[in-house]
Amino acid sequence: MGEFNPSALMNLGSSLGDESEVVRAGEDELRRIAGAEVRRKCAALKLASRIVGMAAAGREGVDDADVLRSMEVLVTRMNALRKTAIEAIGVQRDSQDYTAAFNAATGASMDVLTEEWKWLRASGEAKPFTVETLGKLLDMAVGHGPMYLPDDDSGDLKTVRRLCVMEAAPKVWGLVNMFDYYQPQREPMVARLLRAVSEQAEAHAGLLYSDASPTFGIRAIVQRMYGVSTGLMCEVYKEVAARDVARLRSMPELDRSVYLMGIEQTGLKYEHIIQRHREVLDRTLETTKLILEAQEPQRSLEHSYGT
Repeated sequence: MGEFNPSALMNLGSSLGDESEVVRAGEDELRRIAGAEVRRKCAALKLASRIVGMAAAGREGVDDADVLRSMEVLVTRMNALRKTAIEAIGVQRDSQDYTAAFNAATGASMDVLTEEWKWLRASGEAKPFTVETLGKLLDMAVGHGPMYLPDDDSGDLKTVRRLCVMEAAPKVWGLVNMFDYYQPQREPMVARLLRAVSEQAEAHAGLLYSDASPTFGIRAIVQRMYGVSTGLMCEVYKEVAARDVARLRSMPELDRSVYLMGIEQTGLKYEHIIQRHREVLDRTLETTKLILEAQEPQRSLEHSYGT
């Protein structure tokens, strides 16, 4: 190590002045850093709450050993699901979308774990959502679905779409677990419902942006519309499925048995769910337009005061 040289400190103060770009950070940069830290803490809190919740269910008290065992099992499973999800999306570690993909895959994996645990507690049957299933569903739902975004858009918009479908997949899988309409295979049904979510989200998002819209604005609209479409699919499915189950239960037992034997190979039709979902989303868009139109006079008034 060299000797201490006091003259090396001569210009230290000048490098820390107000004009120094080394130590200054813009407001956008500070918000980005703060936002990332907040998201990291929220994700950790969400994972911790689920781990403790699963360990505590059905017990009067929870000791450290229960929490650690639960954490080990859940984190191992979550890592496997997340790795497969990121690979299925096709985002590389050096991509600018990797952080978004990682966070979305983490959330989707936690939803899968919750769904599996819920059914294990309720019926003793885990109804596992395999890591292979996630990749297959993405290919089935995204590979054969529509893409309304312009062809010259950057590839990250396609990544956004795959992320949105991935986040919707565990929720739709949970709906089919609840009542699968006696389908011989669940995966095609889940994929069909995911395509319906995607089709309507893309179609309605396309009505809310123009060719002049910036890419980040299109991304925000597409992401939000996928969330709306997924949420409405969940509500519509539960409502319609409840009516269909009630109708089956109202049938005489012998008639119901004969009827179900007749659809054993094909399952019950569920296209009416997709139709209902489409109708509800159309009404949602109409309501959105009414709200925007109602706000326009107020915005014009505020603008006139501002000028």
